[in-house]
Parts: sequence; C-alpha cells; structure tokens
Amino acid sequence: MDVNENSHLIDLTVVSIFEPEAEKSASKYRFSKIVFIRNNNPIMAKLYRFLKRFLAKCIPSREWITDMYVSSVFRFLKRSKFDHIVFEGGNCKGYDAFRMIQDSEIIYHLHFNPEDRIDNRCFAKCLAVSGFVADSWCRECDPVSTVEVIHNGIDLSRFQREVTKDERDSVRAGLGFASDDFVVLYCGRIIEVKGVLELLEAIRRVDDAHVRLLIVGSPDFARSSHTSYLDRVQSLVDELGGRVVFTGYVPNEGVYRYSKSADMQVVPSLWEEAAGLVGVEAMAAGLPLVVTRSGGLQEYVPEECSIVVERDEGLVDSLAAAIRRLEGDRQLRERMSEAAVRQAARFSGESFYRAFVDAVGR
Repeated sequence: MDVNENSHLIDLTVVSIFEPEAEKSASKYRFSKIVFIRNNNPIMAKLYRFLKRFLAKCIPSREWITDMYVSSVFRFLKRSKFDHIVFEGGNCKGYDAFRMIQDSEIIYHLHFNPEDRIDNRCFAKCLAVSGFVADSWCRECDPVSTVEVIHNGIDLSRFQREVTKDERDSVRAGLGFASDDFVVLYCGRIIEVKGVLELLEAIRRVDDAHVRLLIVGSPDFARSSHTSYLDRVQSLVDELGGRVVFTGYVPNEGVYRYSKSADMQVVPSLWEEAAGLVGVEAMAAGLPLVVTRSGGLQEYVPEECSIVVERDEGLVDSLAAAIRRLEGDRQLRERMSEAAVRQAARFSGESFYRAFVDAVGR
C-alpha cells in the first residue's frame, strides 16, 4: 500500500478485520481503500461455525462458508465489482463459494506450506512466496493451477537506519550488555517450531560469558498470550542468568535498534519455513546469520550470508559451533555482512510490488 501511493499502478481495496490502530492509519492512503469487517464477536463466530458445519453435513452438495468473517467478505465482494480478487494466505476452506462471483479473476497468495489436499477450482492462479511452497501447492491441490513464485519484500530502509556507536552502546547498556559482549539475536515468535529452546541450549554450550543472547518476540505477535512453551523458555532463560535478555514483543518499526546492537542473528527453525522475511530483515541490517536448512528459507538467505545447519539430532551442537565460529572470526563476519546487505537489496518492497502487480495483471 505504501509503495502504491508513489507508483499507483493499481487501485487497491483491502478487506480486513477491524483493528482500531489500522483504522486510524487508513485515511492517509489516497489510492487504497480499506474496508473493515466488524463482526469480531467470538461467541457469535463460534455459533456461526457450528451452524454452518451442521448444514454442510446435512446438505453436502452445496458450498458452505463456515467462517463468519469470510462470509462477510463474500457478501461484500458479491455487491462490488473488481477485476481481480486476491486472497492473502489463510485457510483455503470455504473459498469454493467464491466461484459464484463471475466477473472477477480469483487469485490465491500462498504464504504457508500446504499439507492437506486443496480444492483449487475457484482459483485462476496461485502466487507463492517461495519455490518450496509452490511445489507443495502443486502436490496438494486438485486440480493443479498456474503457480508463480513472487518472493516477499520488505521496507529495507526500516532496517538500514544508521545507528551511532554511542546509540548502540546505549541500547546495549539498557539491556545489561557490555560494549565488548558478543550479542546473538533471535527475533520472532516464541513457539516450539521456531527452535528457541534449542538456541538457548546452544548458548549454554558456548563456554564464554561474553557471548550473550537477546530474544526479541512473543508467542503471538502483539497479542498478550501465555503458553506452557513460553514458561519453559523463561525457565531456561532464568537458569542462564545474565547471559540472556528477553524483551517480549517489539513492534516491527522498533526492531532495528536491537538488530543494529547485535553481532549476529540466528533463525533456528525446526519446521519448514515458507519463506524467510526475518532473515531478510537481518540481512538488511547487515547481520551475519546462522539458519537451519528449512523450506523456502534458503531461497532468501544463501550460504554466502549464513552458516546453514541441519535439523537433526546434532542441532544444538551445530548451533553452538556456528556461534563460536562467527564469534571468533571477525573477517568472516564482515564478509557475510557485506554479502547480506547486497542480498537483501533483492527483496525490497518496490521489487515485490512490481512483481505482484505484473503477476496479477498478466
């Protein structure tokens, strides 16, 4: 949307759940209209889902939308007229009913790795965030549709802001780190598939008190939530004492302060990542990376910018060895940092915008 304000290659309408902060921002856009769906009552949503699932069992020949939000979107689209409708990620179930919208080309923008069979009859094409998820889509969808890979992009300037040594030292001091500590950054959700516990165990095995870990994130983005996995992470953080600092959730626009104050970043994912935006953000900040071999991540973060470790029984030791290697080799870190900035330039918001507009309109 921000890029479209400058380029204006499309007239864009975004349909979204209601969010007060988003509503405040909506008025600044001239060439994008935001339509907010306000039926966010969780009790009504559950009742709606129960009723529609019951009806779907009674009348299986009809297409049913079992999600109340998706149903509201469907009603809005039926009374509107668009050349193209793009569904952004999410569950594909229920979208078959959208075939009744005759005058619009329906496109699916795939952000995840599909693992179940997908009825693909309503989509004219699929845009995938990596070749990895494109291959998964082709395996799982019936019938197979046209698939095109459009790699994600970010606002590079957000992570390339200059930070002075004094500012860097100030951020470190506020976190309890010394200016000569070697700071390893983890940025992301605190959930099991992200490998946070394995990274903490790796830090424990690095026998150097100056190697410190900074964890930026929460289980569910900005939402306040508490999980048993978070308790396990917090327990290990406490065991490691001052070697680990846990910030909790930080808005994306504020992450650069921590990226610029770190020496390297780790993406220790245990599952198949669809893409690698957290890696792109790290590269834009010039951080050398340690990453697991995971799904579409390597399409974004090649080996000249990262040390790649396998997701096997030796993962913790591999992470520890990679951290020690980078901590002990300044020249390697500098080479990887320079390569990272060059690689990140491929994934700008502008590049994504033009590729997206071209693919949708083709």
